[in-house]
Amino acid sequence: MHDKMRILVGYDASIQSRKALHEAITIAREFSGYIKVIHVYGRGMKEKAEVSVIEVKEVLKQEKISHDVEIVQNSDPAKTLEITAKRENFDLIILGSRGLGNTVSMLLGSVSRQVVSNAQCNVLVAKK
Repeated sequence: MHDKMRILVGYDASIQSRKALHEAITIAREFSGYIKVIHVYGRGMKEKAEVSVIEVKEVLKQEKISHDVEIVQNSDPAKTLEITAKRENFDLIILGSRGLGNTVSMLLGSVSRQVVSNAQCNVLVAKK
């Protein structure tokens, strides 16, 4: 067993994912947690993803929470979160109820619904 609660956050710079990050910070403060934020981006979107996580890094640094931030190119954000959570033994996944998607907007809750259905740890879906 590990000494800190391990929280994985799916982030895409949407309002919902920012809410998820703030929920993760609240929980991490309460339980001396570690947060890993993953921004999954599609082909040709690396620069946008890199820019979007700059603010995330600053917020986590200011909050003095143990953290890591990673950007990952993949067309399946839900599967990326599920695999990472299992491989790295996370206690909780937090994500928004819907995100921005690779181009315009994903179907309502498709990523969150898939993660809730398939993840092997607890999942918190932050609503707007």
